[in-house]
Formats: sequence, C-alpha cells, structure tokens
Amino acid sequence: MFADERKTRIIEMLKKRPSLTTSELTELFQVSLETIRRDLESLERQGVLKRVHGGAIAAAGKQSGYANLSQRSVLHQSQKRNLALTACSYIQEGDFIALDAGSTTYELAALLGERFRELTILTHSLEVVKILAGRENIRIILAGGVYLPGEGCFCGHLTLDTVRQLHVAKCFVAPAAISLDFGVSDHMQELIAVQRAFLEIAEQVYLLVDSSKFETCAPMKICSMEPGYLCITDGGLSDEMLETYRRAGVNLVKK
Repeated sequence: MFADERKTRIIEMLKKRPSLTTSELTELFQVSLETIRRDLESLERQGVLKRVHGGAIAAAGKQSGYANLSQRSVLHQSQKRNLALTACSYIQEGDFIALDAGSTTYELAALLGERFRELTILTHSLEVVKILAGRENIRIILAGGVYLPGEGCFCGHLTLDTVRQLHVAKCFVAPAAISLDFGVSDHMQELIAVQRAFLEIAEQVYLLVDSSKFETCAPMKICSMEPGYLCITDGGLSDEMLETYRRAGVNLVKK
C-alpha cells in the first residue's frame, strides 16, 4: 500500500473513532513504526490530526459529537462489563462508596447488587437507584436536585450540598475522555461539578475508562491525573499506550 493510500485510510478511521494508536496502525498496514510516524507527521502538518503519546487524535483534539445516555449504553458493552468486574475487586463488604452516573457505572451497579451482602452507595443517578431497587443488602443515598432526563440523573446546588455533607471510602467516576495533556474530561458542566464533588469526599478515587477513551478530550476538564487515583481500563488498550501512561506516573490497571 502506498503512503497516500495509508493516509487516506487513517483519515477515514479518525472520522469514525476519536483516536488511533501507532501500534494498531503498524499492525494494520504491516509497516514499520517509523513509517507510521512519518505518515502521522505529514497528516499533522496538513491539520488533519494531532499526534499524541502513542498515536493520534482528531485535529481539534475532541471527540466528535456527544452521544446521549441511550446511545452510549450500547457502545463498548463488553469493555464496560470488564471494567465493572475489575472495579468489584477493589470493593469490600460494608464499604461506603459513591457511584457516578453513566452507562459504565450502571454495569457496576448491577454487579454490586449481585455480589455484596452489605454496601452503602451514594449516587446522583436515578438509573442506579432503579437497578438496585429491591436489593435489601444495599443502602442507597440519592443526591437529588434538578433532574436531567437525557442523563437519568440529578445535578445542581441541592445535589452538591448533599454530596459535600458526606464522606466515602471510595468513588467510581466514569469520564468521557482521558489525555496526558488535558487530563480527565467530560461534556456537561452540571455533571462535572458532581464528579468533582465525589473526588473531594472520597478517600480513594477510581476512574473507569474503557480503551477507546484514551488520548481523547471532551470539552471540559474534570481534573488532572493525580498519582493517587487508580485508572481501570480494559484489555483493548495497547501495551505501548499502557507503558506511556505508566511512565507519566499514572496508576493504571489493565484487565
């Protein structure tokens, strides 16, 4: 395959996905790492993409569009299930934890109801409450406020006031994107405020990030990648990307 053909294919791939890794491109095109780097450098000069550690993202550095909850729920289901299974291993009986809203944490909520005899869960997600309704082993604290129908959760001052009056052992946040340059990010300002509040009240922070979200950026930053945070991802993350993040000091678990 000629260089122009590879570049055209790379452009087409970036229209469908927020990021690409150099390792997957070398395997796909059966060329050397240096050849792929030259292709990416050429496309970066044309303004088509931005090179990042271990790969490339679309030129604006943002994910294309914002999918609502119902759309996100059908994406990367197996990866989200694996993230939830791994997250369970960091939870003990009797824990008081906080759960973010979103399709990944819904997978986790379902597993918690099945696997634990005693937990207390703080959440702003009505969907999490629905999933765990009837589970006598789970005590739920719902941080209510202004309801967002498209996200199935609450936000605003009332939600934040409830969250900030509490202290949890662990919180599980599922952001839309993660990048070494920009940090952890998401799309909705109202929900980011709640996510930040969860980080403030938790002794330990767990970020549930499937492999498709690495080296991508959503419009608004939640936080930087703090060394004390544990980032859990799935087996789809390339070894190259894994090592890049670990060298940068990110505490990252790949399952």
